[in-house]
Amino acid sequence: MTSGGDGYDDSKDSLERNNVVPLKVPRQKRDAKTPTQKPTYKAPPKAQTETQHATTQNDTINEPLINLPPITKYFLGVMVIIHLGVTFLLNETQTNWLFIHLGFIPGRLTGTALFEPLIFITPLTHMFLHGSWLHIAMNGIMLLAFGSGIEKWLGGKNMLILFFISGLFGIATHFALNFHSIFPVVGASGGLSGLFAAALIMINKQQKNQGGPTHKIWPFVLLWIGISVIFGFIGSPDGGQIAWAAHVGGFLGGFAAMKFLKKT
Repeated sequence: MTSGGDGYDDSKDSLERNNVVPLKVPRQKRDAKTPTQKPTYKAPPKAQTETQHATTQNDTINEPLINLPPITKYFLGVMVIIHLGVTFLLNETQTNWLFIHLGFIPGRLTGTALFEPLIFITPLTHMFLHGSWLHIAMNGIMLLAFGSGIEKWLGGKNMLILFFISGLFGIATHFALNFHSIFPVVGASGGLSGLFAAALIMINKQQKNQGGPTHKIWPFVLLWIGISVIFGFIGSPDGGQIAWAAHVGGFLGGFAAMKFLKKT
């Protein structure tokens, strides 16, 4: 048995016979300048676990019940506030004026209705007006269903770009098929239909990235077009007419906008 100690005792032979080699263990010198470290207290594991559990509970309590992304939340708020103002602050004459001048009327561009300069902003302003509480309720549900996921995927700015491009596609399609119409079109359905198209692409890409099965999108396209056309003929439950072409055009515009946003 050997060791790399600092020295050996003089009685080397007897110690070797007993297999013992004494070692001089050097003492650690304390630096006078180094202060004595006080022992730190550590809470027992049980206390730490309880603290972490309490923190997790507090975080859970502080989370909102409905966690909407900001742009979707504010956009929905703007639509509801506008409808509240139209419903409770304007009389019937003022409401009719608003719909006639800020709703989109194709005939103003083709001569079947009186032309006025406001027609050039109505492709945008018509998206913020709604004909009834049922109308805005259905569009609000669509915004919550599709807008939230698209905003989390694309970001708020791109979600708005997608919405407005789809809405413009929708109103252009309505104009192409009803260019002599003198009836105003209002509602955000064209833009929301585009968000639905983007949601189909998003779901398909997520399933592909996770190794799951992907599905053909065209059956959903045909189904949406069919539903839109049917409701265009039978109308809405509250008796209003539905601009089905704007729904279809906005839906197809959503796919076109996704090409622009490079997410397809």
